Amino acid sequence: MHHPIGDHALLADGRAAALVDPNGNVAWLCWPRIDSPPCLLSILDDEVGGAFVVAPLHPGANVVERGYIPGTLILRTVWRASGGELTVHDALACDGDVRLVRSMRATGTVDVGVRVMLAPDAARGSGEVVVDGATLRVRGGGIDVAVHAPAPWTVDADGVAVCRFTADPTERAVVLCDSANDGGTSLDGTERWFAARVSAGSTAPNQLAERSLGAEAARRLLTHSAAVLAGLRQRGGGIVAAPTTSIPQWPGSSRTWDYRYSWLRDTALAGLAMLRCGLTVDAGGLGDFIGAATSTLPPSVLLRVDGTAPPPERTLDGLRGYGGARPVRIGNAASEQPQLDVAGEVLEFAAALAAHDQLPQTLCAGVVRVADWTAEHWTKPDHGIWEIRGAPRHYTHSRVMAWAGLVQAAELADRGVVTGSAERWRRAADDIRAAVLRRGGALALTDVGGGPDAALAQAATVGFLDSGDPRLRETLNGITTTLDRGGLVDRHVPEADVNSDPCGPFLFATFWLAEALERCGRDGSPHFAAAAAARGSVDLFGEVADPRDRTPLGNYPQVQSHASFVLVATDI
Repeated sequence: MHHPIGDHALLADGRAAALVDPNGNVAWLCWPRIDSPPCLLSILDDEVGGAFVVAPLHPGANVVERGYIPGTLILRTVWRASGGELTVHDALACDGDVRLVRSMRATGTVDVGVRVMLAPDAARGSGEVVVDGATLRVRGGGIDVAVHAPAPWTVDADGVAVCRFTADPTERAVVLCDSANDGGTSLDGTERWFAARVSAGSTAPNQLAERSLGAEAARRLLTHSAAVLAGLRQRGGGIVAAPTTSIPQWPGSSRTWDYRYSWLRDTALAGLAMLRCGLTVDAGGLGDFIGAATSTLPPSVLLRVDGTAPPPERTLDGLRGYGGARPVRIGNAASEQPQLDVAGEVLEFAAALAAHDQLPQTLCAGVVRVADWTAEHWTKPDHGIWEIRGAPRHYTHSRVMAWAGLVQAAELADRGVVTGSAERWRRAADDIRAAVLRRGGALALTDVGGGPDAALAQAATVGFLDSGDPRLRETLNGITTTLDRGGLVDRHVPEADVNSDPCGPFLFATFWLAEALERCGRDGSPHFAAAAAARGSVDLFGEVADPRDRTPLGNYPQVQSHASFVLVATDI
């Protein structure tokens, strides 16, 4: 059975990632790396996608509590069953080698069942299953893992490994999945890993967040978003846009993309949010990743988390897809698109790192390369932040962000942080601004119109238009009147996209609109509250949401949504 995507919990350790559904099943797991082929993927096909369930055996058992230990991605689930309660702590352990720990203790006695059937190589491969008492080993299809349990395994006629045991208050029972056989079952090191990065409640919300959510809830969501960003940032590498692929942006649609890669745009926004949350070392690491990524031109749109080229986009036609949404994709063709706006986010991030004395040398050099390239190529069409397929166009948002990036680069050169031609960059920025404003009136999706674009709320936040400029007022009015859906906003009018499938409204764009309205002296709290409410049952944001009930849609959880929440909910 497919649960709503928003009912899944994220486990992440800076290397791998998993989603756990409300029934105690690991419905998504890429092993041993976040962009490896999944070996558990029932979220995309509950017939062939495998299973890893830990739950009470009693048929009347039900979950009475579910949430994270604050400031961590350790999931705590409390089951009530005949004979007592079972508390399960699930986590990808952050210390030692990659391993999934499912630790439990009962009050009273609770009979527990574990069911495991892996689906190597996205259910395209097969593994040899070997049982040695309480250890189950699966080799083949690109994986070599062992699942250690408190009691012996048996394998039924369908190839499902089953273990049954009784949990009681006397000792902790652990189900451990690993590849290294190091036997580490404690989660104390994982708590320490998160505590070293995320200080619960230390990030202060601003007035907009407090007005919209209340101070306590705003602090809690900021802490949780910091933990999500810390867990998804890959050690020594980038950060994925989301840990999943092919969760549709509208039920049943073909808008099913693979987000398990590092978009430079999303990476820069995540780094900016990390700086706001005090994760300066992690932010500096992302800056180093972007610096290396900009060593060649044009700047890459997206890369694998280790900085290498992503695979070509292809479909896995043997999978049924989430809720029947197809195709299931591996790889993302956006890697082949020119996207001019990337310069804006990257150069803004570089300026913020410099302000925190965290700008790495790789990105220091990258600033000059990106600014020079942008100054030379800004007149060319691209595919923009929305990655609209088909012919490239002159997207206004791309030019606004190119302008913002060149302004930031020129200021860095003025201060002697980078060596480059501030005069040339400012001259190009002036030319961009003149070209964008030539049409007059509200800013539109492209240079020839196309209607409002929700991303153009950033014209206010990056200073392209002053808060009192009537053109900014008209731009924001066009977004709120044309794109609003119950407080959330669509990215643009449907006719602008060659793909006619519907798409949910975007959370990060709604957060941006809220900030833009506030900067113009208007009330952004209804939009901020709507976007913040469109989160899952364990406080995770998707990319988009269903405006009818504000439930998450799309790949999940989405880094850009969490980062935008942090950036709009806090002050510099």
